[in-house]
Amino acid sequence: MTTLQNMTFRHALFISLIFTTAACFGAETQKSSPEDFIRALYSFHQPGKDTPNWFDNKRTLSKYFDKELTALFIKDDDCKKREQGVCNLDFDPIYDGQDFERETTNLQIAAVAGQPDLFKVTFTNLGTRTLVYRLTNTSVGWRISDIKYPEGPSLKEILSHEIK
Repeated sequence: MTTLQNMTFRHALFISLIFTTAACFGAETQKSSPEDFIRALYSFHQPGKDTPNWFDNKRTLSKYFDKELTALFIKDDDCKKREQGVCNLDFDPIYDGQDFERETTNLQIAAVAGQPDLFKVTFTNLGTRTLVYRLTNTSVGWRISDIKYPEGPSLKEILSHEIK
């Protein structure tokens, strides 16, 4: 094989390897179940961890929330920066609370019968709570499109209020 043929073969092999890896990685992302996605969210966002406020970080938000909710979070955070206070969101939307124990226990996730995009999430942290997540399977994997709380409006409704 000539040097040019050898280089072309190596380049073709390298490009093929990149595309194969990307395809496999994408396939793995799509194989993730909604339950695994929600477990990963609660693992990432534990009250006992020293996690910086990620509700103002578009990149982190977009790993868990759909485009619409991500934009609403960013809009609310911009309001907080201008107003130096609370705008629409004054609690942690993942835990439906302002105060937490250091660890969340008894995380249970169950699909809602007849509603393929809804999942009941029950956990214990300063009491037992059950939230209903609406998930969307996007091209980049599962994303949260809303969270319904036991009392009051949903997350999307809260974040959609006009900021004055």
